[in-house]
Amino acid sequence: MDMKKRVNEIQDMDISNVEKIKLLKEILADCQGEMDAQEQNMNPQIEHNLAECYRKASDYLRELENKLIANN
Repeated sequence: MDMKKRVNEIQDMDISNVEKIKLLKEILADCQGEMDAQEQNMNPQIEHNLAECYRKASDYLRELENKLIANN
């Protein structure tokens, strides 16, 4: 599955922010692992897609964590 699409799906899910954070952290770990494993052999388009997914997931994760902090 396209990880960037998965990030969009997580944003739309009707689950708690804590669960969304958990899922986003898993995606970030997967993206980082793929980028590290394929760093030298990676097609530029695949590298761009993974980097874009990582950025999108990081941005949304930061937004959710800030909401949790603000609510406490």
